[in-house]
Amino acid sequence: MKLISLLSLFIMGLSAFAHDDRDWRTEYLSYLYLDYQFPQSVEEPKFRINVPFYKEKLAVLTGMSPVPGTQEKILERKSIKRLDLARTFLKNEFESLGFKVNLHYFGNGTNIIAEKLGTKSPEKILIVSAHIDSVGNAGANDDGTGVIGMLAIAKELSKKTYDYTIRFVGFDREEKGMAGSEVYAATLQNKSDIIGNINLEMLGHNSKKDGAFHIIDCDSILFANRAPKYGSDKLSAVMKEVIISLKLDLTVVRTCTGRSDHASFWKNKMPAIVISENFFGGDPDPCYHASCDVMDERINYPYIQKILEATLSTVEILISAEK
Repeated sequence: MKLISLLSLFIMGLSAFAHDDRDWRTEYLSYLYLDYQFPQSVEEPKFRINVPFYKEKLAVLTGMSPVPGTQEKILERKSIKRLDLARTFLKNEFESLGFKVNLHYFGNGTNIIAEKLGTKSPEKILIVSAHIDSVGNAGANDDGTGVIGMLAIAKELSKKTYDYTIRFVGFDREEKGMAGSEVYAATLQNKSDIIGNINLEMLGHNSKKDGAFHIIDCDSILFANRAPKYGSDKLSAVMKEVIISLKLDLTVVRTCTGRSDHASFWKNKMPAIVISENFFGGDPDPCYHASCDVMDERINYPYIQKILEATLSTVEILISAEK
């Protein structure tokens, strides 16, 4: 394990990026402290995440293919019309997997919630999330990769029963101040029963092909000056153990940011982590918040598959009672 300072990247980035409190490029502190953790071994595991299924659904969500049963395409996910179309598509997909789906209305937005009740203690809930909106582009990586990641995980979880409840939430208006998750997290009852939140945010870009990605909990001693994150490191610890046990060719790059929907859970004193590509470790998507964020060769499916495989196994552990 080694500590790397990216101060030079920070300084160069100051003049290049416009300030925006949701723009990851301006989270300068995240570039300063990066702790690389390497897996103990590398061996090709047996994957359960279905890449053809993933590609097929991502093509629909990003306007490459029409929504099944219609001639309509989801060309962007900022307008009400296209967001409604995306929610309808996701609702049908989750319901086809046996999940109960509800819509959560707030202000001028709508979250979509898909749930499978636990068989032993259904009041205990693990929330897996991603944001369904985009900045007005196709949003293939931001955050189509996370949204379809939820579907791919749900597909596998639909095959068995689990002790605790699994809930998938597609948050609206993340790009507008994380409005959807902020309202949702604040309205959750019995917060002590929330196992935590695993937020999937941009999973597709790995130009260095090094398997580096973030599990962000901000609980490290490196970030002692930031607010405690309510045991989020326990969620991270499970996923890191999974990566080692499955012998996945992934490298965890530790950093800290509150610029996605996981932060809404922190604000309400619940554990949460965000899973993301190595944005702060020197491999950000060049099409982040740009019109070129489409389903193209940038999207690295073997990389996504490994991250989602680790996430799937982590979820299964967290929604299973200790024996």
